[in-house]
Amino acid sequence: MTTIFDGRSFANVKIEALKIVTTGLKSRGTTPHLASILIGNGEASRLYVGLKKKAAENIGAEMDSYLLPEKASIESVLILIESLNSDENINGIMVQLPIPGNLSNQKEKIINAIDPKKDVDGLRKDSHFLHPTSKAVMDILFEARKDVQLSFKNTVAVVGATGMVGAPLVKELKKEGYRVLEANSKTINLEKLTLKADVVISATGIPNLIKPGMIKDGVIAIDVGSPHGDFDAEVSKKAVFFTPVPGGVGPVTISCLLENLIETC
Repeated sequence: MTTIFDGRSFANVKIEALKIVTTGLKSRGTTPHLASILIGNGEASRLYVGLKKKAAENIGAEMDSYLLPEKASIESVLILIESLNSDENINGIMVQLPIPGNLSNQKEKIINAIDPKKDVDGLRKDSHFLHPTSKAVMDILFEARKDVQLSFKNTVAVVGATGMVGAPLVKELKKEGYRVLEANSKTINLEKLTLKADVVISATGIPNLIKPGMIKDGVIAIDVGSPHGDFDAEVSKKAVFFTPVPGGVGPVTISCLLENLIETC
């Protein structure tokens, strides 16, 4: 029988715990404060920023949103980031991705302008924090092994291993002692790799990339694809633990972002 992971319920438990921590911080005069920079007016990006703001306020933190036009100059973006870096009342800074327009080519420069101590999105290589989505996957993997009472599963296939989520995830998995098989959507004979794995994690954004014939029975299947999911729905019938899209990794990611924010205080 497959366990279908309820990311919303899992995230709510984390959120309630963060409320308690935030209450304690505020009693000592510290309120966690997040600054979010949104460039352009993309509907999906506005939605994500809104969800993060609602979640931040839910735990008692503050979040300021800075909206810049899509045609903003790189200089204006960097000036804003520098002002937030130097603001002692701001604990965390995040830039909503993807960055649109001509500034998309300046993504690395923009990200690397954020103080690594305030980079709660974990995008800098020297950030003090793990990327929230990668952190969410690690939390879910721990829960999967506990929930279905599995013996230690030590072989993990990460599809999308060089991406924004995959790269830090691979590093974290290796640190935890997992044997990691790295791949991407263009890996030749991808199924030969995924069929060797006890855990398959896919983070490519390519819908239905992972078919049922590409995994063995009883795997842990963690889908990081957005917005439609990397796994064919039929995979859930072969997996012992399956994260749906939506409602799986996504809600946990936001709670992990807020965990990072709390850690700055």
